[in-house]
Amino acid sequence: MSEEIKQRIKNALLGGIQLQSRADIEAQYPQRQRSEGQQVTRLCPSPTGFVHIGTIFTGLICERVAHQSDGTYILRIEDTDKKREVEGAKELITEQLGSFGIPPDEGIQPDGSVNGKYGPYVQSERRDIYLTYACELLDNDRAYPCFATSEELEAAVEDQKARKQRPGYYGEWALWRNKSDKEVNDALDSGKPFVLRFKSSGSHEKRVTISDRIKGKVDLPQNDLDVPLIKMDGSLLPTYHLAHVVDDYLMRVTLVMRGEEWLPSTPLHADIAIALGIKPFKYAHTPVISILDSETNNKRKLSKRKDPEADVAFWLKQAYPIKAVKAYLLGLANSNFDDWFREDPSKDVNDFDFSLDKLKNSRSPLLDVKKLEDYSKDVIASISQGEFNKHALAWTELHDRELFDAMMVNPEFTSHVFSIERGGDKPRKDVAKWSDVPEQFGYFYDDIFEQRFKPLATEELSDFSSDVLSTSRANFLDTYDSSDDKDTWFEKMKASAEKSGFTLDRKELKANPEKYNGSIADYARIIRVSLTGKRNTPDLYQIMKIIGNDKVIARLN
Repeated sequence: MSEEIKQRIKNALLGGIQLQSRADIEAQYPQRQRSEGQQVTRLCPSPTGFVHIGTIFTGLICERVAHQSDGTYILRIEDTDKKREVEGAKELITEQLGSFGIPPDEGIQPDGSVNGKYGPYVQSERRDIYLTYACELLDNDRAYPCFATSEELEAAVEDQKARKQRPGYYGEWALWRNKSDKEVNDALDSGKPFVLRFKSSGSHEKRVTISDRIKGKVDLPQNDLDVPLIKMDGSLLPTYHLAHVVDDYLMRVTLVMRGEEWLPSTPLHADIAIALGIKPFKYAHTPVISILDSETNNKRKLSKRKDPEADVAFWLKQAYPIKAVKAYLLGLANSNFDDWFREDPSKDVNDFDFSLDKLKNSRSPLLDVKKLEDYSKDVIASISQGEFNKHALAWTELHDRELFDAMMVNPEFTSHVFSIERGGDKPRKDVAKWSDVPEQFGYFYDDIFEQRFKPLATEELSDFSSDVLSTSRANFLDTYDSSDDKDTWFEKMKASAEKSGFTLDRKELKANPEKYNGSIADYARIIRVSLTGKRNTPDLYQIMKIIGNDKVIARLN
């Protein structure tokens, strides 16, 4: 292609935009002063909706790899897809990274400020930089204009399908790759719109070996796709392929971590890098979190459309402790984290020696909410009583004002409620998330009990007749004394159970079930559910001590 035609293409593309030279741009992005082994990583989400939990997963890995090497962790917002951009999503990304304790060293901070000297860190603010590199590819015969219409491109795809060929703009379907200067000049004269395409150098029949930090050595087809470099929507913003290469080069990223769905594109990105005289990057393609499909029970990728758990807001709304979520995600990434964490859940998760080598064994890790809750219960059980009270009240004040007001009538009573069975070597682990607080503690407060818990008691005790229920409660109250110690209390409980037609002997009940109303456990359930509306609670004796004599009598009457 002649220099004259190239200049015409640039004039048509830029429309009068004056660009810096590549040398001037790169002078603004000097090599980082870092010691050997220090890693520069980056997280690059797109502001196209809610923040995916996979973003937090990858962000946590980026942060750990960078900070464990005393390196730098960058946040870069990839907002070149303006049609899909959602208002407020950029701010949501930065806020939620802050919520999970992984704000970037460089890039937009949770408060809206910007750190770092290698910005802008928002791609739409870097447009002219990309144009400079795109024009260099054109100057070096590694890019060319494509004037193909959408109808022509669709016809090419249909032809590929009919001939059972892989789809894409390559080979004979690269419609404008080999056009003459005259054909290009005529198209420019007619004012036809065009897209600047990369001129690939590979053959799909040949292989290239990619050395990936997580996947190991991977053989992939060479790149023969002539992909667009600049979007055709009038924005002059780049496609991901060009933007990634330019940004990671200028920001001096040492390890490109991104989702494994980008692995097949790596030969293309290496091709673009080489065309620009850039040494190909070191990559680490992270696994994608999966879930068991509720309909097929098959493992599949966690979906933004189908799965509420994909949205980070789900985790925040449920109010799982951030430490627990981070612990769970680290457990998905490194299988040895679980044993490390179980030794002492009070440890700072940042003290764990995270390993990319162990991440190799984490293939499409399966999201398991039950396991997350196990982590969460351990975290909550390990915190001090003061911290527990603070978090429980904070969530309740924000999300359940009626219960919060009831709790604050007598803060000392509430402190006793929160501390039930939390001491000792084996503290009770009922609370998996702060949104569990109303269910776990609400029945201690009379108005809340009457509204939310007492109606449940009828269903929970529906396997007993009304006569058995009233007799059982009356017999318990006949001997109940709130000053009794626990042993005395339990002996009276057993005596009341027998008087009410229940047996203490399981073998006897099994042999003659028709003779009895049930076991001592069944009798205790009547008293427990009548007092709390729940089958599963902390120690019944302690509940009665906290509720107090008058309330016990009132509820059982």
